[in-house]
Amino acid sequence: MSIARKKIYEEISDIILAEIKSGKLKPGDKLPVITKLADSYGVSQASVREALNRLKVLEVIEVKHGHGSFVNQQMPLGFEQNFEIITKADIANLLDLRKIIEVGCARSACEKAEQKDLEKMENTLQKMWTAVENNELGEQADYDFHMAIAEATGNPLLINLMEDVSDTMIRTMKETRRIWLYETKKSIQKIYDEHKLILKAIKDKDEEAAARNMYRHLKEVEDLLLTHY
Repeated sequence: MSIARKKIYEEISDIILAEIKSGKLKPGDKLPVITKLADSYGVSQASVREALNRLKVLEVIEVKHGHGSFVNQQMPLGFEQNFEIITKADIANLLDLRKIIEVGCARSACEKAEQKDLEKMENTLQKMWTAVENNELGEQADYDFHMAIAEATGNPLLINLMEDVSDTMIRTMKETRRIWLYETKKSIQKIYDEHKLILKAIKDKDEEAAARNMYRHLKEVEDLLLTHY
């Protein structure tokens, strides 16, 4: 069995996490600038940026453009219990589950979606576009879009299944966007376009297109995460 070696940015973020947990860094404290952190740890500025972004995704720090990075006033739930980002195995299991559930949801929504459901999907898509324009992650709007499709089925069991994995879904959506923004040439615009195709198929009541576009979207997210995570 091989042991995965941590990346440099993970080691840096773990050091900062340890300083927060020990009380050396307190809520509201401003972190040193990237150049100073890079010099202090003897690493590149790019590695420091990745470390800070990981901490931002974990909701441990807040990055204020033009002002710097600050320790959040309130730590995320579970932080004291060795809080860490989900594993690659968790991601694979989640995406398997999502492909099984959401491809079916997309098909069902083609038949059962009412006007109010379509309007809700439109609204979440608009919020997603706003995130694209503002260069934000937009993971909440992404989750809301997928939940709107599940709700359109009118099946409370499907809705409950989606809600049961909501926290993990949102965290993986954050990570998907982080990778697209910082590790590939692709952009969050692509995720938006994929959702737009799913909505169009549901509006057209085209079950095959809805199922195909949903599966393609989830498979690409899975491939991206498992390759770069």
